[in-house]
Amino acid sequence: MRVVQSSLPTPAQLFRQFEQGRISSEQFRSMMTLHHRLLIEDIDDAARDPGLSWFDEVLNRRAARHLEKEYGEEIVRETLVALAEMPDFPPAHHIWNAGHKLVPLYCFLRTRRAPVFRVIKMEVLPQMVGVVIEYGGAKKSQCTREEITLRRNRQGQLVFVNRVASR
Repeated sequence: MRVVQSSLPTPAQLFRQFEQGRISSEQFRSMMTLHHRLLIEDIDDAARDPGLSWFDEVLNRRAARHLEKEYGEEIVRETLVALAEMPDFPPAHHIWNAGHKLVPLYCFLRTRRAPVFRVIKMEVLPQMVGVVIEYGGAKKSQCTREEITLRRNRQGQLVFVNRVASR
C-alpha cells in the first residue's frame, strides 16, 4: 500500500472546500478519484493474502475492543475525527470517516499491515484529550510516534492544539 501524501485533503475536507466554492467540480472529482484508487489498491492488497488479512482484522478488532472498554466508543471516534482534521497528518486518509457509527471502529485501526495506525494510549479529561499514536511502516523502526493534545472548543468539538514527536 502506498503511503498517502499528507497534502491531499481528506474526502470530508474536499466536500467542505467544494461547498465553499474554493475548488471546482473538476478539481473535486479528480482528487476524489485519487482517494478511490487508494481504496481499491488497499482492497486488492487485502485480497492477495486473505489469511493475513483475516489475522490483521482479528488484531484490529481486539485493539478496538480494548479502546472501547477503556475509553468508550464515543470519545474514541470523536478523537479520531479530530486527528483527521490535523494539518499534515498522513493517517487522516484512513480515519476521516470515523464519526460514522455504521462503520465499525476496528476498520480505522491498522495494527500490523502498512500503513500502520495504532492508538497507544489516551488520557481523557472533561475539556481535553491527550493521545499517543503510532503510524507509518509495518516495522517499529519505520513508525512515527506522536503525543497529540486536543481541546474542546466553544462548540464542544475536539480540535487540535499541539503535537510532539516522541520515542
